[in-house]
Amino acid sequence: MGMISRVRGRIRSDSFSKIHTLKSEDKIANIVWLLSVVLLLPYWAPRGLLVALGGAWLMAAYTCLVVPVLISANYRYPARWYPAVVNMARNAVHRLQAPIYNVMAMLRAAFAPLERTEKLFLQMSNLSTMISQLLMFTACDRLFVAQGKLTSLYSLMFYNVITYSVNYVREICTKEDWSPYVNVTRHSRVKHLAMSATKIVLEWTKAVTFIVTITFILLTLGLEQGLEHFRPTFLYVAITGIYYLLTEKTFLELWPLALSAMKLEKLEGMEPLYCGLWARGITLGLAIPLVPALAWCERWRLAVFLFYICVYIHGRYRFGEALMKFNEARDSLSKFRRATPEELSTLEDVCAVCLGTMKSARVTPCAHYFHADCLRRCLAATDRCPICVRPYVFC
Repeated sequence: MGMISRVRGRIRSDSFSKIHTLKSEDKIANIVWLLSVVLLLPYWAPRGLLVALGGAWLMAAYTCLVVPVLISANYRYPARWYPAVVNMARNAVHRLQAPIYNVMAMLRAAFAPLERTEKLFLQMSNLSTMISQLLMFTACDRLFVAQGKLTSLYSLMFYNVITYSVNYVREICTKEDWSPYVNVTRHSRVKHLAMSATKIVLEWTKAVTFIVTITFILLTLGLEQGLEHFRPTFLYVAITGIYYLLTEKTFLELWPLALSAMKLEKLEGMEPLYCGLWARGITLGLAIPLVPALAWCERWRLAVFLFYICVYIHGRYRFGEALMKFNEARDSLSKFRRATPEELSTLEDVCAVCLGTMKSARVTPCAHYFHADCLRRCLAATDRCPICVRPYVFC
């Protein structure tokens, strides 16, 4: 019995001590909270009490000294109602977020068919390019030409004729087979008469069309017949010409070749990526200022169409795609350091991928040298060195 009574007394004494401890901690927490409210009152005083008494320096010193102490004290002695307030705030935020999420989901579902239509529109490359060019030319027609009714159509036709001529000259320059005949098979010497006759007719048709087109354009520009409504200004020709040269497929294929001929080592053989990014960025920069200019001239419908097709769609998809490809290429090469001129001068070797001389190179962790573009193409297939087949390990 004595043992039982002693155990009961100890249990009661421990439980009461815990209750007293909890009560004392609650008292300390409430006192800390009340002191925090009192010490924060100067921030809520009218006209800034601290600033009025000692200026901004007093307010800064008071903040640096008092606020950290208050935060640490409340963290050491948190009141019981703190978690309840936090839970109430979280529940309120969740309740507010639920309708927002529902509205966003509805908007995404409604926008999904339109997004598919936009992607399908861009997949029709020739049609989307022609529509964007026509919108840009029409916008420049309304803004920079005073009495031009068909200036945009004349300009687009003239630029297309130039493109056709460039394509024909390029085809002649890159043509390897000048024979007018077509063999039955690749290694046979027997001529296919029907196909040979068709090839001869097509080649002569292209040549005659090219000569007639150039002659007609020269006569039109020289005699100025039928150009009563064609009065372009210098700014109009500059904007439309640059936009056309940076959007037409023929010239987009020629710019990387021209840039490669300059042999700029800083580009590291990634001229197509640079040209694509620059072309999309410049065309987007030309289209953006025309939208508010059209709105200022109260051409609202044309401004909306120009913004949606030439700014939004082309900026979101084409410029975004070019930027993504450029960033992926740059990020894949960022881990490999550039070879110094001293290393390249002592290196008497060629790139193992393209077998070309290396005026600039990237160095792998296994001390092998490659052209940056060659290394980037290898990284797209594997993460191992093309020479020693070791995985790249960076320290």
